[in-house]
Amino acid sequence: MLYAVNSGWWDHYWPQVKKHACQKWTTNKESAEKYGLNWVAEKNAPGLSKDPSIIHHGHGSGFTLLNLAYLMGANRILLIGYDLKYAPDYNGHTREVGSSPRHYFGEYPVELQHWPKVHVEKGVHTELCNLYQSVADQRIVEIINCSTDSALTCFPFADISEI
Repeated sequence: MLYAVNSGWWDHYWPQVKKHACQKWTTNKESAEKYGLNWVAEKNAPGLSKDPSIIHHGHGSGFTLLNLAYLMGANRILLIGYDLKYAPDYNGHTREVGSSPRHYFGEYPVELQHWPKVHVEKGVHTELCNLYQSVADQRIVEIINCSTDSALTCFPFADISEI
């Protein structure tokens, strides 16, 4: 499964991903219609939605993907690359990434960089950590964090090679 929200992401990467043999999902109606993607409605809310017609987005594609996987029947989810850390010198107000990329896979190309209003404290995306805690508190699906050096501590940790 491939999931992305932003229409700019789909426009930029479509030539590379269109032939991938996987389900492609979005909560962006325009992109769904333009590229024939699967679409699901979204709302900003804590925890995971139990309603298959809507997912909770939490202002992060990784958070949204958890909800999509749960609604598709996953009973165990392994997190890879969920470190929720920004560089200590990150400054979203001045649009400065800082000394390290904001994403596990590296920083977005310049034309796709976006600057969501997030609360970062000492290099940790605390707002998203709190949203993930709301998922952990639900205890409706097993989630294991296989991300090394992660600030996301509400799920048990495991080495991916041992699972």
